[in-house]
Amino acid sequence: MSHPASSPFPPATFPPGTRSGPAASSPATATSPPDAAPSRPAGAPAGSSATPSPGDSATPSRGSSTDWVARAADDALAEHRRRGGDGLLVCASGISPSGPIHLGNLRELLTPHLVAAELAARGVPVEHVLFLDDHDRLRRVPAGVPAHFAAHLGRPLAEVPDPSGELDSWAERFTAPLHAALAALGIRVRVVSQSARYAAGHYTGAVLAAMARRQRIAAILAAARGTDARGAGDAASGEPAESWPYRVYCRRCGADDTRITGYREDSTALRYECARCGADGFRLAEANHGKLAWKVDWPMRWAAEPVAFEAAGADHAAPSSSFGVGRRICAEVFGARPPSLLGYGFVGTRGAAKLSSSTGTAPTPADALAILEPAMLRWLYARRRPQQAITIDFGTEVTRLYDEWDRLAARVAAGTAGAADATAYRRASAPGLAGPRRAVPWRLLTSVLDVTAGDPRSTERILGQAEGARLRLADVEPRRTLAATWLARHVPPERRTRVRAEPDTALLATLTDRQREGLTLLTAELPGCRDLAALTALVYGIPKRLNGLAADAAADEAVRAAQRSYFTLLYRLLVGADAGPRLPTLLLALGPDRARRLLTP
Repeated sequence: MSHPASSPFPPATFPPGTRSGPAASSPATATSPPDAAPSRPAGAPAGSSATPSPGDSATPSRGSSTDWVARAADDALAEHRRRGGDGLLVCASGISPSGPIHLGNLRELLTPHLVAAELAARGVPVEHVLFLDDHDRLRRVPAGVPAHFAAHLGRPLAEVPDPSGELDSWAERFTAPLHAALAALGIRVRVVSQSARYAAGHYTGAVLAAMARRQRIAAILAAARGTDARGAGDAASGEPAESWPYRVYCRRCGADDTRITGYREDSTALRYECARCGADGFRLAEANHGKLAWKVDWPMRWAAEPVAFEAAGADHAAPSSSFGVGRRICAEVFGARPPSLLGYGFVGTRGAAKLSSSTGTAPTPADALAILEPAMLRWLYARRRPQQAITIDFGTEVTRLYDEWDRLAARVAAGTAGAADATAYRRASAPGLAGPRRAVPWRLLTSVLDVTAGDPRSTERILGQAEGARLRLADVEPRRTLAATWLARHVPPERRTRVRAEPDTALLATLTDRQREGLTLLTAELPGCRDLAALTALVYGIPKRLNGLAADAAADEAVRAAQRSYFTLLYRLLVGADAGPRLPTLLLALGPDRARRLLTP
């Protein structure tokens, strides 16, 4: 490929270097510290704490027609080998800490993590790098942040104050919870702070190369848009307005409300005008006061590491979008190969549109980890093909989700799970993740916590009776805490169980003889029922007996109608509603004495 003779920067701006390092970091450390002021050449190692443990992956499956992780790993490895196959294979993610980092951003991290883990299981030296886009501009003030922060719009996220005043910057405020979530999820990454790299001059060669080849970049962008590369002329500089690949952050006010008015390649002297501060300038080779435009910055970092695999949202992965443009810029401007790219669909919550971090209203990984075990959250992403959208429901769907997860775990343990399900389960169940020693059913656990108001001693006693074995609450953690959080945050007050403090004497006075007989049978036999199986047989059997049938007789429609009527009566007398937690669980939680007091006319 040819390039302008006047440019002192050949296409191979970024030497690949030699990558080596220790094995995976401790599971307690999900991220290494951001690169502070790297002095090494671009592409040299910063440590390899991001190397996944081989145990993070199921048995490797090359070329599987149904295993998207294995196929993506095949593609990444093929790309790495086309480059010579030397050193670490780099998988990359990019996150902008412009606001709360949400569950859509988590797909950006989990997708390369799963691919890197698959490669590690094959014995491939691999590293997962997280580019932290803390040098991006503050675009808008998220919900919940004071309005006066609008004064910082246009400034780099790493230089905007923390809204709470506790941390060093806006970027750190929204990155800190991400580090905690990554640790909980077993995702190891090497963090690369873009702000630190620009400030240290790590990208100076790339910036100068982009400025020297700005007309080529403009032509690539115009071709993607289907327009003329000349665009609208900038009278002050004689350059098309869109041809500058570099955006200046004003040296005085720090904002990017600027316009480049001139640039000399021989001296790298750059002149600009700031809408707030007026004219100024600096030498690009000596100082950094800006960043490359997004569609140039992205391919630049592919060359800097170099990146062999990356995932991106479907909007970025489309042929005419950022990636299509970036792959040409990577090759034609920076002289490097673009990575293998895997596009992924959006993540939303029930009834919500596409998540957006800058609005500050979307659920975060921390929100999900407050109610879901880490392996389950990983599973929600691992089991879906990346192109499929994911919807996460924090309401009643959580109960079904736990039921499905527990059934899958049982099938995997028994060896009866299908290959795809078993693979997704093993990929989700990475070593070191928090999980209960005793997987008490979520439905039972939430019912007991609801009825007992979370009282530890009562909860432990009832769960032990229900499970038919001695049980300690510590064996149920973290599921017990997650269930309590779900009840408090996501179950409306009107759906919570409130056991009557006193008998409903008015309702008891209106009972028919058949209804009284049903209550008498129940209260007389409750003391002998010490587990859920016995209580289930009792409450379902009484309506049959009242109809002259054996307790274990098959139920016809008449019996089922009698059971529904009987259950409604019990709920009204016990909790003042037509429905509630499963009656056997409710009766076990109440105990025979308290139940008898509420059910005796």
